Amino acid sequence: MTKRFIVMGLIAILLCIVLSGCNRMSNSYTTEKNKFVGTWVYQYPSGTGSNYSFTYTFFSNGTFRFNKAGLLSNGTYDIIDGDLFLSTITNGKQDSVDCTYAFSENNTTLTINGTPYNKQ
Repeated sequence: MTKRFIVMGLIAILLCIVLSGCNRMSNSYTTEKNKFVGTWVYQYPSGTGSNYSFTYTFFSNGTFRFNKAGLLSNGTYDIIDGDLFLSTITNGKQDSVDCTYAFSENNTTLTINGTPYNKQ
């Protein structure tokens, strides 16, 4: 009976070791995520001749701030399967948005869902 417990224990330990994943992030993931860090501005021309802007500020800790005509939103961002995921909490309700993105102009322009933002 004791041999059976020892064998079962060894099998359980081996299964835990085999099935545990590695928690390290790949260098390409980190490099891509670091491209976002900074302030990105889109100047939106209005019909009255004045301009206002949308601003994303991405931080290295995975958080962001979005300013749209004085309305601030804070949240977190991540890259999953080649898309940008933005999550915010507004009035106690979590909202997540799946966005397409692309960098251009030597990583000085970030296009999110078709809207170009220039790095400041």
